[in-house]
Amino acid sequence: MKTLGFAGLCAALMMALTGCGDGGNAAEESMPNPGEESGVVKAMASVTATLYYEGSCAWLKCANGNDATGACGYGCSDTRLGFARDSASRLSCGQSVTVAANSKSVKATVWDHSCCSRFEGTKSLLTSLSIPHGDGTCRGKGDYTYGYGQATATFTY
Repeated sequence: MKTLGFAGLCAALMMALTGCGDGGNAAEESMPNPGEESGVVKAMASVTATLYYEGSCAWLKCANGNDATGACGYGCSDTRLGFARDSASRLSCGQSVTVAANSKSVKATVWDHSCCSRFEGTKSLLTSLSIPHGDGTCRGKGDYTYGYGQATATFTY
């Protein structure tokens, strides 16, 4: 009987523990998971939060006393499926996400950053998700009342 030295014993243990060597039982490589076929894995994340109505462009311009360009610099549009991101999310300007509420979902993009640390949708986004909404009154910068409209929504990106 041949004895193994310390180095030989360590090598044999490493092979046994790590599965090195075929031992006649070489495992086949598994099939890639969905999304890995191209060698790129795309992780998805989602957050569920209250989506508030941001206000029409006319109301935003009046209440803010500016041209309502938005923090991303895209300019306000009542027909854009867009939203202002909350301050905690890592969403980037122009990033497209799926927004779902009331059994409906649409693709929307980040066009602004919320001043109030919440998700705020454009007129078109709330209309597309069947969320009732309306503007407040505005007589000039600092002289306004808020509008209404909110619902629980899931943002998937």
